[in-house]
Amino acid sequence: MRGERLNNGLTVITTGDGPPLVTLPGLGAGADLATKVPPLITVSATALANGLHRRVHHIQRPTNPPVGMTLPDLAAWHAEAFRSRFDGPVDLMGTSGGGATALQIALDHPDTVRRLVLCMIAGRPGEEGRRQLVGLMDDERRGRNNPWTASGLVTRGVRRLLVAGMFGAAAVTGKKRAPGEFALVEAIKDWDVMDRLPELQMPTLLIAGGRDRLIPADIARATAAAIPNCHLLMIDGGDHLTTMFDRTVSPTIKGFLAA
Repeated sequence: MRGERLNNGLTVITTGDGPPLVTLPGLGAGADLATKVPPLITVSATALANGLHRRVHHIQRPTNPPVGMTLPDLAAWHAEAFRSRFDGPVDLMGTSGGGATALQIALDHPDTVRRLVLCMIAGRPGEEGRRQLVGLMDDERRGRNNPWTASGLVTRGVRRLLVAGMFGAAAVTGKKRAPGEFALVEAIKDWDVMDRLPELQMPTLLIAGGRDRLIPADIARATAAAIPNCHLLMIDGGDHLTTMFDRTVSPTIKGFLAA
């Protein structure tokens, strides 16, 4: 699979057949998809396209964004790409940090979004989770990694041991986060759009986990209640890592997009 370059450092891969669905990923290593497409991105985009019977346009955030990038900045870049690539509004799905971008796009550029799927994001992060995430990123910039604390932000139990091991192995090998990850966390550090949520008019699906430390259930419920046309799927035992793997998620998204 080969990627394409869009505007302002955005890159995209496209796969599947059907109506367009734009997907925006959360934190991760990031990639310039016009240069190389990581296998995991290929597999996940293809699986999503096949499962939803959609033509998925997976757009990666800039790998080297400018200093001081804000969520409105990132939303404007995406909206410009949407207007160039599509004839009208499209269905948009964002996950975690990509969900924050998707929500900002829908607020600032509603003409580009037909239906909105928000996964493990809300009108603002939880204060404790946000504080810990920003602290972890600041430590990583200084070369200090804390795999145990980082794993506790996304999951718990046996899974936490596995994730902590993965984070620790990455630190030992010297693998570093892409600048785009640090920039996205900086942009979310003071981000709060709770008071703007009533502006959203497009149908919205919000998927949240009842045990998510970054997006606590009470904030997710308040977000869904504030959006005029919003359906909330709360996965009671889900955390930031596992919520999207619940067996009810895929059919709910499929039904929402087909409505």
